[in-house]
Amino acid sequence: MDRPESRPAGRPRDADADDRIIDAALAEYAAHGHAGYSLNGVARRAGVGKSSIYLRWADKESLLVDAVHARAEAPWIDTGSLRGDLEAVVTWLLRHFLTEVGWVAVRIAIDGVQTDTSAPRPEKVGAQHAQVIHDVWERALSRGEVDPGDAGTWLRVTRMMYGDLLMNAMLDRARLRGLDDDERAREARDLVDLMMLLLQR
Repeated sequence: MDRPESRPAGRPRDADADDRIIDAALAEYAAHGHAGYSLNGVARRAGVGKSSIYLRWADKESLLVDAVHARAEAPWIDTGSLRGDLEAVVTWLLRHFLTEVGWVAVRIAIDGVQTDTSAPRPEKVGAQHAQVIHDVWERALSRGEVDPGDAGTWLRVTRMMYGDLLMNAMLDRARLRGLDDDERAREARDLVDLMMLLLQR
């Protein structure tokens, strides 16, 4: 008699519970940051036992990374030009950092500078952002819009963009929340104007 096929480790048994746990993890981290984020708190918010979380995730960091990736909704961006792509990326990130999952990403970026190795690593959580931005530069390279020997400048410009958006998300949230789509697009254009100037130097 054949043995029943075993369930792969970490595979959700209940999609609804899985969603509740993901949303609870984001809410816990958004509210408390690394210092107050715990699986006990997540379990209470989700209305599940902690053992249900361990059936799906090995630890609280892997749960948080999966939760951010599940809710970040990284877009496919290809406008046909580097300027258009950068404006689309900046506009997306302006909106993204104002959402709960975006605020979690901001808090992780802050928490990640500490020496406590249990803190979630920003590079893991930001992997989707990094891929979107990488694809923008790769397409610009293929179109001949950037110099292949100037990768260091691309990196500095990307960090400038990301740092500016993170600072705005931390210090200027109320104003950013009040922007309409046209105003947000204008913010994106202003930042991209500076980025393009740096790329042309």
